Amino acid sequence: MPILTAGSVVFAALNATNATAAAATNGTQAPAAGGAGGGAARKPITDSELVFDVDMFLLAGLAVFFLLLLPRAVVRFTHKREWIDGHFLRSVHIEEPAGQVNAARVGTKRPTDFISAPYNPSTSYDVSDSYGQQYKEQWAASESDVSHTYVSHSNLVRKGSVGGRESRRPSLPTHMLGISTLIPALSALLRTNVHGGLTIGKAIVLVCYSAIMLYAGLFMSDPLSQPVRAGFVAVSQFPVVVALGAKNNLVGMFIGFGYERLNYFHRFAGRVYVLAANVHAIGYFYSWSMDGSFAQTIVIPKFAWGLVALICADLLMLLSTDFVRQNFYNAVFIPSHIVSAVVMGVALSHHYPVCIPYVLVATGVYGLDRFLRIIKTSVATARLRPLPDLGVTRVEIPTLNAGWRAGQHVRLRVFSMGMGLRGWAESHPFTIASVSRCASGEGLVLMVKKAGDWTNKLYEVAQRADYGEANGLGGTVKVIVEGPYGGPGHAIFSSFSGAMFVAGGSGITFGLAAIQDLMKKDFEYRSRVRAMELVWCIQDPSSLTPLVPLFSSLIAQAQEASASLRISVYYTRASANPDVLKPFRALPPGLTLSPARPKLGMNLQGVIDRASASFTGDKSRTSDNGTPTGVIVGVCGPAGLGKDVRRAVANVSADSRRKIGGVELHEEAFGW
Repeated sequence: MPILTAGSVVFAALNATNATAAAATNGTQAPAAGGAGGGAARKPITDSELVFDVDMFLLAGLAVFFLLLLPRAVVRFTHKREWIDGHFLRSVHIEEPAGQVNAARVGTKRPTDFISAPYNPSTSYDVSDSYGQQYKEQWAASESDVSHTYVSHSNLVRKGSVGGRESRRPSLPTHMLGISTLIPALSALLRTNVHGGLTIGKAIVLVCYSAIMLYAGLFMSDPLSQPVRAGFVAVSQFPVVVALGAKNNLVGMFIGFGYERLNYFHRFAGRVYVLAANVHAIGYFYSWSMDGSFAQTIVIPKFAWGLVALICADLLMLLSTDFVRQNFYNAVFIPSHIVSAVVMGVALSHHYPVCIPYVLVATGVYGLDRFLRIIKTSVATARLRPLPDLGVTRVEIPTLNAGWRAGQHVRLRVFSMGMGLRGWAESHPFTIASVSRCASGEGLVLMVKKAGDWTNKLYEVAQRADYGEANGLGGTVKVIVEGPYGGPGHAIFSSFSGAMFVAGGSGITFGLAAIQDLMKKDFEYRSRVRAMELVWCIQDPSSLTPLVPLFSSLIAQAQEASASLRISVYYTRASANPDVLKPFRALPPGLTLSPARPKLGMNLQGVIDRASASFTGDKSRTSDNGTPTGVIVGVCGPAGLGKDVRRAVANVSADSRRKIGGVELHEEAFGW
């Protein structure tokens, strides 16, 4: 157990230093306890020893989570690709697999041009022949170079008639049941939303952490008369707060969670730290004020440094409110966080020697994070394309074509005069909208929806770049890409028998990337998925127009895949112009547009039925005749949509769960 070994070394060092410094800090000691009849007294425990024991208890709690998730982590890393994908972006040479024919090679156009031709509502689509002969003729004759889709799918290729699917030995991923599959009722309860993004499971974690901190602060100690205990509690949590706030989160690495999924704990631990620091300081301020020595004592260097650390902690708290994060993340929140944390670390080191080991541990954690962020950062040239129908900017980086998993995101920084001086310094997260190792050559693709000043400026730069390219001036910019981060953790989507992805608005990038990744793996004989469904919730039905060619071709590709695919689009805002719906009266089979909120329970049950039926019906088209391995449900969108998906997963009947092998939920969410 490397986590316990490393933790023991760190905290043993802290304990040794604390023990020698306890006398210098006037650490309170618990009174000696004697047994009945005057038995031998126990050795009193010092404040430093108490907080050390508390930290070790927290480490043991982390170890429990690690052990619970260890089987799935072990299974994940038995696959070679999992060691190299999902950690660092890179460029690799990609050769088209033998025995496969790229259906996009029609005429002389590039694959992206062929696939991205405008949707023609008067054209009927025959999905029995991949894209349909009329689609081929229309696209082959197109002279425009457009790529107005969220995700290019030119990497998807039809299986050639030579060799066939059965001629190649499949390399199917091993499936490991998740904890939520083993205890579905308890998992559904823990995922129940309490307030905002806080679920019952998260609330339990925070309540347990609060109880531990209260014990550490109040056990045989009076905060008013013995404020030094609160100071020990505060400084002991300084490395915890820093570790949980790091992008390359050591805690998340051990349990398979991205930093964004642990951010709620980072914020709460930070509040506990600030509360303990203020209790510590107020106790001394009260004592000094009562005896009239405040002015003389506060100028003593060690107490002056303590005041500086307190001011930094309070500033962090004030500048970390939801309002500041949402409106001034890059301008105020990030700079204040970095400056205040650095100054606070220096001040704590000068406040008392007992603080130095904790500051050093926090510095080491922060330094490791910065080092990993540097080596995970790439400087590249990107091509910007404005997509007016969708209100997004398509960012294509062809020099980075491997290293990520479906559902992961990167942080993007754009160097262009059109972004302004402040825009150069801002870094924003975006979900990767393309498939790793894509044979089309498009590389890493991001879809940036206009949602603020920075994204609006990027769209304007893309418009000017698009115009300049048309006039032979070029349309590229320099970018810095950092990542990848987040993603499905230790879960392997392709190891499930069924998959349903629910997206709201721009969350379609996650859903399409996941679907394409599964289809690509199916063509490579590396997927167990038998049934897939993509559910997209939009406000305006016109948002579907530019994606009809993409959806149609995906459904067509699935005709020769092991996994069936259905795409269900729902719009919630009725259009004042009835002509808007006319182009969608001839949608290909498998693609539907409905004017209502989705009944996700029915969608999920359909995926379960289709996936389980493949194990009892004709198995000639499949490579795996084993038992069902469950259904993975992914969601990316507004909080309300996530709540509906959680409810749908919780309401799946016990019989359906047993029939398919369980239902597991993955929520893809990101916030400042």
